[in-house]
Amino acid sequence: MERLTGVLLRVLRYALILALGIAVLVPLLWMVSSSFMRHTEFFAVPIHWLPHQANAEAYGRLVLEQPFARYYMNSIVISVVVSLSSVFFATLTGFALSSKYSFAGKNAVFVFILGTMLLPFELIMIPLYIMMRALGLLNTYGAVIIPGLLGAFGVFLLRQTINEIPGDLLDAGRIDGAHELILFARIVMPLAMPVMAALLIFTFVGSWNSYFWPLVVINSERLRTLTLAVAYMQGYYSTDYPLVMAAAVLSSLPIMLVFAFSQRFFIQSMTLSGLKG
Repeated sequence: MERLTGVLLRVLRYALILALGIAVLVPLLWMVSSSFMRHTEFFAVPIHWLPHQANAEAYGRLVLEQPFARYYMNSIVISVVVSLSSVFFATLTGFALSSKYSFAGKNAVFVFILGTMLLPFELIMIPLYIMMRALGLLNTYGAVIIPGLLGAFGVFLLRQTINEIPGDLLDAGRIDGAHELILFARIVMPLAMPVMAALLIFTFVGSWNSYFWPLVVINSERLRTLTLAVAYMQGYYSTDYPLVMAAAVLSSLPIMLVFAFSQRFFIQSMTLSGLKG
């Protein structure tokens, strides 16, 4: 009886995993499939899950009729700068606020940083906009990048990770005469690399998919990100859905590549970090 119960539970678990996998994959497959359809075929009844004849016309119009490469480059520049700087500054701040140092006001600073996580973005959007306008950064890369240079979640995540690094490793480096920045670069960063890679994914995806803030501070077409470009492709009275789906397919490729690269990086970092088991 117990064996039968175990088999049933295993079957139910696999069935649930399969159902969740289908729920995730079906929209993605429909997005790719519909990007190769003609406009009339997209609205056909009953639904055509696969195009009768694959047609890459939407991709051609996306590249030839619109400055899609420019939109792509804008998103890449903003997302790369935001994600790399956010991970670096979060690690540096987490190191300073970790248990490896003690100074007056350290806990107060950490609590203040965590408190910013409680503030919805809509609450700070107007002050941020006024600051960007006062600095003359509206309608520039800086207006989108600067607010994302450091995040409270990243500081918290890296601080907790660095707290677990043995202090003896840092003490040994100090005995050898290493400067604190050398300890940070050669000991802390390599050991925290798996968490840094995870934070890099979260930050990159969040920046890549950001829509509301770029919509507020960017008015020029040449500075539009992909999310803004895809939104502007949808008209008031009609929408070229194969074109929008083609843009969505191309927009999702960098996220897949970053995830694939970082996943491999996780395994390499955990093997070399010395934090295993």
